[in-house]
Amino acid sequence: MLEILALGYFSKKVRSIAEEKNINPSKWIWRLVLTWFGVEIATIVSIFVFTDANIENDIFIVVLPALVLAVISAFYTVYQLEQKPQEPSKELKTEALKI
Repeated sequence: MLEILALGYFSKKVRSIAEEKNINPSKWIWRLVLTWFGVEIATIVSIFVFTDANIENDIFIVVLPALVLAVISAFYTVYQLEQKPQEPSKELKTEALKI
């Protein structure tokens, strides 16, 4: 449940930053969600493969670092979006073509 709330928070943040910079937010939201789940799944699988953790007893110990790394990946995605330069408004492009 907390994971869904965190994804909602980061999605809203990405949407607001992208709209301020005139960038399509859907591309960045997809990137955020896919990166989140990719990092989380890769971390869980890696921990189970490289340690002798038991899935029934050690699931919390395995999921906790996966969630932490997923949150870090979300912060990094937001950071990458913040570093993108602002794109010119599309309204200006159409006005320039009319002249």
